[in-house]
Amino acid sequence: MVRDRKGSIMKKVLLGTTALAVASFVGAQQAKAQFEVTVGGYTEQKFGYASVDVDGNNGDFDGFDVKSDSEIHFKAAQTLENGLTFGFEVQLEAESNTGDQIDESFLFVQGSFGQLLVGSENTAGYKMTYAAPDVGFVNVNSGDQTNWQPFIGLNAGFFRRVFGTTFIELDGNNDAQRLTYFTPRWNGLQIGASYTPDSAQDNQSQFAETRDFKNGFDIGANYVNTFSGVDVAISGRYGIADDDSSSGAATVPGSPGDVDTDSPELWSVGLNLGYAGVTIGGSYAEADAQGVNTGRSYDAGISYETGPWGASFTYFHGEARGSLVNPGDDEQDSYQFSVTYAMGPGVLIEGNVTRSEFDDDGGIDEDVTYGLVGVKLSF
Repeated sequence: MVRDRKGSIMKKVLLGTTALAVASFVGAQQAKAQFEVTVGGYTEQKFGYASVDVDGNNGDFDGFDVKSDSEIHFKAAQTLENGLTFGFEVQLEAESNTGDQIDESFLFVQGSFGQLLVGSENTAGYKMTYAAPDVGFVNVNSGDQTNWQPFIGLNAGFFRRVFGTTFIELDGNNDAQRLTYFTPRWNGLQIGASYTPDSAQDNQSQFAETRDFKNGFDIGANYVNTFSGVDVAISGRYGIADDDSSSGAATVPGSPGDVDTDSPELWSVGLNLGYAGVTIGGSYAEADAQGVNTGRSYDAGISYETGPWGASFTYFHGEARGSLVNPGDDEQDSYQFSVTYAMGPGVLIEGNVTRSEFDDDGGIDEDVTYGLVGVKLSF
């Protein structure tokens, strides 16, 4: 009887344990199922011809080329009973020449308080910037023109720097690990702020205080509204950080304001005005740091959209100061005319003609004229 009783008790324990395990599994699956997972992304394929003239170089750089840019985006989110939405997003590079296969990866929480982002993502000021309107996806205010010229002897500081764009980042760091907060939009006004411990992108074991670039703060704001049929968008931002790599260096000769490079700074403003399909606008950015990170840039443009058609003309100017050894300027002026046609949802065709003129502080000048046809598929 005793053995039977123990066996009965054991069976009950086993059955109870099994039931708990099943309940836990089902509960876990239900919890996971509450996250809505979506997949999106895009691909850009461009075919073009470039004519290149480089001072003092008799090489033949003219010719055709195909350029590509594609990403897949994975996003999961769920809204809790308290109204808060939790989620995360991972952007996978389909084509990368840097070895960094993941573009951006971050967690977000949003609700009536606004939105908080944690992870690898651009700063608040960058994301809130307005610049010259452009109907296409191949832009001169992005450094995209470097895909169509050999870049001989010229300043390499295009990406997220004033030589190539007004969408700049401190020290040119792009998707560093950071904290970012956006307020709700009040009567058209929204404010955002970011804190970047260091310039490291992706996860890494090195503590922030052991790195040269650290403690980056970025604040941005924009105002979006419509008055009597006129659409208005205004943006502004300011950023500052610590940079121990420049210790002992006083200032950069000729830099805007001759600011101490131990504390790199940036600021920018932008404006768009739109009415009846016509949009005009531009932006201005300035950075005080070291070498290619120091200088100014600005753009201006006009666009018109009607039905599936769009057209725009954009001008961009960028200049980067030299190093302490060679304080000369590198400058570029780019002009672009673009036409687009939306064949259907997520299918955009673009044709454009671009002229870029580069002046190198070392005396090597380069002029590039190129035209291309491209297709962008977005989903």
